[in-house]
Amino acid sequence: MAMLLAAGQVAAQDEDEVSEDVFIMGAWADPADCNQQNAQLVSFSTLASDFQTMLGACVAVDGYWSGRALFSSAKAANSDRSNVSRRLRQQRVGLYAQWDAIGEPPDNPTRTTFVGRVGECESQWPGAMMVMGYCHYAGGPILLVSQAIAR
Repeated sequence: MAMLLAAGQVAAQDEDEVSEDVFIMGAWADPADCNQQNAQLVSFSTLASDFQTMLGACVAVDGYWSGRALFSSAKAANSDRSNVSRRLRQQRVGLYAQWDAIGEPPDNPTRTTFVGRVGECESQWPGAMMVMGYCHYAGGPILLVSQAIAR
């Protein structure tokens, strides 16, 4: 039987240190390491469709923030079950952030630029027993956020 440990917060660079006994409760990128000044600007469509070639890269991407995800449009963000619906998979990027520093998601989809490191639910924490947040319910690309800039 595995011992249950909770890794309260995991910085992006700690992904290789995760063991099978750990629950991932939160993650983010270090703003000293990945920030608006050194991030590569990428379009939402490029990130959503080509994220696997950018894994680990520090990027800045603009979209519509709703819940724990960033969307290609306000319409997609307002869709029923937008954060988990399979039909929106190519129109959504999951977000992991230090929410105390970033702030809670807005009540309505809000155009926001996020800076962070590109990841993927299926490969980010391969040894973790459970991953909470966006990846617990959905898959695909994620951004380990270091900064959020409202537009």
